[in-house]
Amino acid sequence: MSKANTDVAEYKTAGYCLFEGVLRSEEMDEVRTHLDQLVREIPETMVVYKDGEHKEVAARPEYLTEPHAKQACWLELCRHPRVLDSVEAVLGPDLILIMSHLIVKPPGDGLPVAWHQDNTYWHSVQGTEVGTVWLAIDDADLENGCMQVIPCTHDGYPEMEKFSTGADDLLGLTVEVTEKMAKGAVSLEMKAGSLSLHDSYVLHGSEPNTSDRRRAAYTMRYANAKTVSVNTAEHWVPVYLVRGEGGEHAADYLDLRPGQPIPESLS
Repeated sequence: MSKANTDVAEYKTAGYCLFEGVLRSEEMDEVRTHLDQLVREIPETMVVYKDGEHKEVAARPEYLTEPHAKQACWLELCRHPRVLDSVEAVLGPDLILIMSHLIVKPPGDGLPVAWHQDNTYWHSVQGTEVGTVWLAIDDADLENGCMQVIPCTHDGYPEMEKFSTGADDLLGLTVEVTEKMAKGAVSLEMKAGSLSLHDSYVLHGSEPNTSDRRRAAYTMRYANAKTVSVNTAEHWVPVYLVRGEGGEHAADYLDLRPGQPIPESLS
């Protein structure tokens, strides 16, 4: 297995970059406290997007979507200065936050995530300078189902056709990946508080968690505000301007740059 890329200068070629030790241990302790409370409050069922449609399923902690639109603590994490510094190093100084998702794989039966691209699920987002932060809340390794990426598969920004996995996994959909492509995958093993950033077109996925340890991650989706637009009338959550300038669509975004208060509607 190849060593993970940690050179920001190689991001455009590789399609991803690993940033180690971004958040301190005490900060991650607080994040885990918020997560534990959220997991305790999970209802019996959830409506999720799976198998290409919205459906009601038995609730699982892998399906904790858009927590930043519901609780202030997650929105604050999305605009954490050191998180944004990592994003800016790749996407530039003008940043919008477009989505987030807590993917919490419980020990023993944590769901796998089949090979997929992010961008093909986001029809309200137009543009290519879009990236996903994958923040390790727990230590993540091959044993508990860390994320894997197939470098360079974003080249040319191909929109790959999705088809059913026919299996019990997070998305229920996947794309065609050859054996040669899969052999080139890189496992992003990291300690809690580290994060990776991957292009929305690069192929990625993860194995099930069959270990006796939880594997929790927070994915935060950002875009270059000057080159990417979001149709906020179709988008399912507010879009936040978190750094720099919002460009020609700034009026459509909520201003959450440094010094701006968190919306009072959030708990």
